[in-house]
Amino acid sequence: MANQDLPVLVAETNDVRPFARLLRGIGLRHNAVMEISEAGFAVTVEEVRTLCAIAWIPTSLFTSFTYNQPSIPATFEFNLDSLLQCLNIFGNAGPTSSNTATSAVKSKRRWAGEGEVGVDEDNEEYQVSGRKGKERKTGMRMEWTGQGHDLNVLLSDDSRGPTTTCELRTMEPEELMNAQFDPDDMALYVIMKSEWLRDALFDLPPSCTRITLLAHPPKEPIPPREPNATVSSIGRRERRAEVGQFTILAEGDFGMTELDYPNDKEVMDKFDCAEKVKFSYNSSHFALLHRALHQSLKVCLQIEKSGFLCVQIMMPLSENVEIGGHSGILEFKMHALEEDD
Repeated sequence: MANQDLPVLVAETNDVRPFARLLRGIGLRHNAVMEISEAGFAVTVEEVRTLCAIAWIPTSLFTSFTYNQPSIPATFEFNLDSLLQCLNIFGNAGPTSSNTATSAVKSKRRWAGEGEVGVDEDNEEYQVSGRKGKERKTGMRMEWTGQGHDLNVLLSDDSRGPTTTCELRTMEPEELMNAQFDPDDMALYVIMKSEWLRDALFDLPPSCTRITLLAHPPKEPIPPREPNATVSSIGRRERRAEVGQFTILAEGDFGMTELDYPNDKEVMDKFDCAEKVKFSYNSSHFALLHRALHQSLKVCLQIEKSGFLCVQIMMPLSENVEIGGHSGILEFKMHALEEDD
């Protein structure tokens, strides 16, 4: 049978939660663009062409993945909010906790897929009105025939439960900015635990409009001592000059917040910085990162010499993922703000 007679995509999984978790992480807008390849999906969302968010979804996330390459690129635009609501149609693939769902209902929804009753993804127990019961999973079979056809999603509530079919309209994709990061022009490369960055973003003042990332390389000359400096502050400055340090700065209505992360094995998995780096970014873009960091393991921050920032967030491994593989990566890219005079 010729390839044109076969569906471009057939993907199956016994548990939609890892898939839904990745999609929620980039739920900045209602519509997204999906690009299908032999490696899996790339789902892209852009926020007013100033922030690009991509969910890299590998084939290892599915129990079965079949891709028949068409004569034209397998790319289409779809309603991300609708897909997330479909995945949670049986209440098994919603936000990470019932508290999240409750708060989302009380306030205006900012994210695609918010506002549905869901599961606690940490202990994988089903929750309804605060009560926990036996774990339930939603299975999925996703099929796309090709350009001009709907995205068909068959969902089943456990192996013996009910099933439902959702048909999502697909559209011609809009042109995306999706600027490419140049690793040969990299000024800073940091890998750290996600919780460090997540907690830092939580502590930043809500009134700040820009967030500054500052990095000092190792073996930097020790700066002159400040008047009335304490012994502990002198020690920190000397330690920073010796090993290097990554700093997050934010100024709010009540002053400056500074969070320091020394180049220490307990904090940093990787710290490459040849010279001092300092760039500022829109704080609203970092606020969007906070949601994506939930349920993740590691975060990688890369900055070009021009200030272009690429943040990659690694999700925990799912079942049947081989050593060296991954269960999805969320990527956020943004340009630096112009410095104030």
